[in-house]
Formats: sequence, structure tokens, C-alpha cells
Amino acid sequence: MMSKPTNLPNIYVLPTRLNDSQRADIVSNIRSKHYTVVESPKDAIIFIGDVLGSKRALLELRFLGLNTTDATTIKAPAKGTKILKVAKLEWYAKVIVEGIDADIDDYIIYNGIYPAKSPFNNQPSNTVTPKKRSASPPTLAEKQAEERSRSESILRRAMAATHQAAPGTRHLRHKGPSQDSHPSQPFKRPKLISQQSTDSQEEAERVASNLPPLPQWVIKKQKFSCTRSTPADPPNQDFLDALFKIRLNRILISDEIGVRAYSTSIASIAAFPHKITHISQIHALPGCEGKIAALWYEFTHSEPPGRLGVLEEIEKSVYYKTLELFYNIWGAGAHSAQSFYKQGFRDLDDLVEHHWKKLTRVQQIGVKFYDEFQDKIPRDEVISIRDAIQNHARQLLPGAETAVVGGFRRGKELSADVDLLITHPRVSKSRDVEELLVPLVNLLEKEGLITHVLTIHQPSRFVATTSGDVWPKRSHHNFDGIPKVLCVWQQPDLREDEEGDSQMESLDEKGLAGKRKNPNPHRRVDILFPPPRCAGSTLTSWSGATTFERDLRKYVKEGKYWKFSSEGVTDRASGLRVPVGKEKGEFIGLTEGDENNGVEVDDNVDNRARREDGEWIGWDVEEKKMFKLLELEWREPTERCTG
Repeated sequence: MMSKPTNLPNIYVLPTRLNDSQRADIVSNIRSKHYTVVESPKDAIIFIGDVLGSKRALLELRFLGLNTTDATTIKAPAKGTKILKVAKLEWYAKVIVEGIDADIDDYIIYNGIYPAKSPFNNQPSNTVTPKKRSASPPTLAEKQAEERSRSESILRRAMAATHQAAPGTRHLRHKGPSQDSHPSQPFKRPKLISQQSTDSQEEAERVASNLPPLPQWVIKKQKFSCTRSTPADPPNQDFLDALFKIRLNRILISDEIGVRAYSTSIASIAAFPHKITHISQIHALPGCEGKIAALWYEFTHSEPPGRLGVLEEIEKSVYYKTLELFYNIWGAGAHSAQSFYKQGFRDLDDLVEHHWKKLTRVQQIGVKFYDEFQDKIPRDEVISIRDAIQNHARQLLPGAETAVVGGFRRGKELSADVDLLITHPRVSKSRDVEELLVPLVNLLEKEGLITHVLTIHQPSRFVATTSGDVWPKRSHHNFDGIPKVLCVWQQPDLREDEEGDSQMESLDEKGLAGKRKNPNPHRRVDILFPPPRCAGSTLTSWSGATTFERDLRKYVKEGKYWKFSSEGVTDRASGLRVPVGKEKGEFIGLTEGDENNGVEVDDNVDNRARREDGEWIGWDVEEKKMFKLLELEWREPTERCTG
């Protein structure tokens, strides 16, 4: 029987997957049938929306600040609670639009007890009940009182433990509705540690004398991370892990200034060769001032040590968890993640069901292989991929050499993707290298190794002439001038060879024969084709961590007014390319002494000197030439782990 308007309590229309116009029409149509539709969710009992299941319904209520407990898990609701009901939008279509009699209970998918049942509800009256978090933002007076209380507490501890200063700044910024899932209030910034010394001069000197000496780059305040060594396993990794998570938060909310600031601080702490035991060591590091000092103090003095209040708030936030989920889709950055959230999507299933056709092709592939792309790639598999690509490249361009860059080159045991360079030792093969891209991709696709081609970038003009003397002016969008392909790779199914051809086919559900599914995971692979004269610059620009590469470009610009990129070095004043060494011979990968002595690179790849992992040593030679040109002390790739 149809539910009469007088029998239904207040209704609230959920905004999930509805734009403002659509929701307004639904509200107007329901009211035209004499039902009561309220504007505030706190005044409603029945919630109607495009919701598919009980778990999503519970989550949608939580987004509105209504924390509920599933009524099916509670024997008897506590006194003072009420039951909120969530109904499918189908009720609206049947009853309001089509005018069909229908009981709304047939469309209820969730009954939730509000407020949510708490373990503190049954405490005796003389027990202090922990303060519950309000669904609405705290008042200004409440925030100021809490700030004063925390500030006094931290100052007392700081004055008893340190003599150093820590000016502070804003910590985390947010945008959006004022709910836990999408907070408008900034997370509480780390409280400032007093700048005034409370230790005596003798005590300060005693503390300083027990600390290890500061490295020269700290004393000289060298701000560029490319001028110092940053190992892969720094002694302060636990604190760095916390800062990485906070920086990710800044990335997710598109706070570019915050990202750069945290990146600078992380790079300095990662390069510090000692375990930080005193706040004065933090203050001495370039880019680490009050904000980072306050975080370090809280991190080391929390109970138990290693906790940060701001990080705990981030990790509890449904909003940021959802943004991170979308951010990890290949082809979707922070802006796309925010857009997905604002449109009401909360997981990958939402994107598939309601937004699939609007995703870009790259994003569709990123969603399809989401779990596989999240799995890291071990080093032996990276080498196997490199060898396969190198063998196929040599079929088309005999003598070609490959090098794996990115995290693999910095010594990581597990890589998120595979970044690979292909070139040739002979300078006269420059155009052959650049024109290798399409034939190689076609060959790898034919062999079934490349399953999806995402992007092919092949400039219309060559990066360098055969001699490499002139640097042509070029125009690029998002990419440098190095030809490249971004693709999806899948290792061959070796079981076919081991079990024989008869095992290559299997019967599907309908009894039809078909090729057996390859069980190997899909991998992200980027292949670049730098011409020989650009081998050193491309290798350098793809081997360092993000902050190292950022600082390298700033260092070159400020120190020499040059521009450094994968294509090489350009004089900003004249616009001409700066040659790397003499650049007069036919070959790259030779030391200056070998060039002067007329040494040539053997055309037989088996006779070329190689590193332990099989990579041609000529790559290292070219990279060292680049460091020499830039007047930088040579740093092994494993010393460029700035994060």
C-alpha cells in the first residue's frame, strides 16, 4: 500500500551523484505530493538518494555528520536515540514520478541508530566521559581555548628539554564542507616551541659538546640537495616516513607551496648523517625551521614515541583516504581526485558504474589494472624487462644500449614502474635512435609484451643534429623533446614453453577453446629514446629523486644562468646548446683520455665493458661528464635519494 504523506516523517534528499538542479527538482516534486522535505539532515528521519547498499548508506550519513550504528547489530536501541532510514531513489521514481502505490519500507536499505552506540554510553554517572567530536565546526572561543591549553602544555615540556627556537607557520590547509570526511577547518598546526633559551649557557654548551659535529653542507647552509649526499637508508627514516605522509596530504589538496616546503625539509633531514637527538640539530638544517622542529619535538616526545596528532587526524579522515585512492589511479592526479570526490564518487566501483565513459583512456586503464599497478616490481623482474626490450631493440638497431633509471638506478629493491633509456654509442646513429620508437613499439606489441600504448611522444624535429653542434628551438607540451612511449607491459607466460603447445589452449565456460589467460601482472613501462649526445643529460635528469632533480635545475639556473633538461644544457642568454666536453668524436661513452687516444667503442656488444647488472659502463661515463660540466661533485645514483 502507498505510504501516505501523513505517515512519513521528515525527508532529506541525499546529494549523492546529483547536481544542484537535479536535486532541486526532486525536492520540489516530493513536496508537491505534500511530503515534508527538510533542508538540514539533522531534522530528517528518512534519507532518499542514489545509494546501492547499506555500507554506502552508512558512509553517506557520516559525510553529513550523522554517525550511526547499523540497527541490525544492536539488540535494543538506547534511550534518547532515533533510527534513521535510508531509501533507494527508486521510491521517488515509483511513487512521485509514476504515481504507483508503494510502501517505502520496501526500498529501505539501511536502518541506523543515531547517535552511534558508544562504549561510554553505559558508564556510571561519576565516570568522566571522553568528549565526543561534534559534527559541526568548533566555535572560535572553543578553538582558542584548546589552542591555549595545548600551547601551554607543549611550552612547559619544551622549556624543560631544549634551548632552541621554533617559529611556526600554518600546517595543513583544507577546502570543502565542514565535516570529517571533507573538512573546511585546517588540521591543528604544530604548536610553537619557545625561541627563548631556558637553559643556562653552561648547559647549552654541555648539550652541544655531546652532539656529533655538523657536516660542512649544514655549516655552509647549502640549500641545494644536488650538492650533498643523500643515502637510501637515512638514520632518521621513521620521522621521514611521517613527513612523507604529511607531504602527500599537501599534494592531495594541491598545496604546491606546502609540497615544496616539505620536500626541502625532507631532503635536508634525509641527508643528515646522524640520528637527530636534539632540536638544535633540526634548526641547523637548511629548510627546517619552526614547523619541522615542532613536529620533530612532538614525534619524539609523544607517548608512545612516534605519534603526530596532525597525522592521526589525516589517517582517520575518510575524505583524504578517498582522495588518495583516486590519486593512485594511473592518469589521475590530485585535481582529478578532487573532481571525482566533488561529484560524489567514493570508490573505484562508483567510477566504473557512473563515470566510466567520462574517464580518459589512460584513466580507464589505470582503474582496470589498479591493484596490479599498486604491486611493486622486484629488481630481477626489472632486469628481465630491460633485457627483453634491449634484445628487440638490437634486432632493429644493432649495437643499441639500454639503461634503467628512476628508483631502480637509486638502488630500490622494489619499483613502482620501469623507466628505460635506449641509445647508441655512435653519434652518427642519432636519427636512427629517435626513429626507433614506432618500429620497436610495433614489434613489442606483436610479441604481446606491450598490451596497451598510452602515449607516444615523437617530436616533429630532431633533438640534435648528427654532430650535435646546434640546439634547435623546440616547442613542447608537458614533455621534453626526447622521444618516448608510455605503455603497459606484461611478461610472457612461460608455462606455455614448459608444458607444451597443447597447454596453450583451455576451455571456457561455454566449452570453447581459447588461449589461456596470462597470469603475470601488468606493469607500467616508460621507454625513452635519447640521441647519443643527449644520453648523459637524459640519464642524469631521470636518475635522481624528485627534489634532487628540482634543485639541480635551480642550481644550474642560479649558478650559471643555464637551463638543464633531459635534452642537455642550454645557455639562457644566447639560447645555444652548451657542449659536454669536446664532442668531436664519433663515439659517446668514452673518457676524455680514451677520446684523445682515439679509442673506439666496439660494435660487438659482447665485447663492451659492463657493470655487474649487465649495463654498459658508457652510461656512467656520460653522466660523469655532465656532472663535470655543471661543476658538481660526482654523486652515485644511490646518493640522490632525496624523496
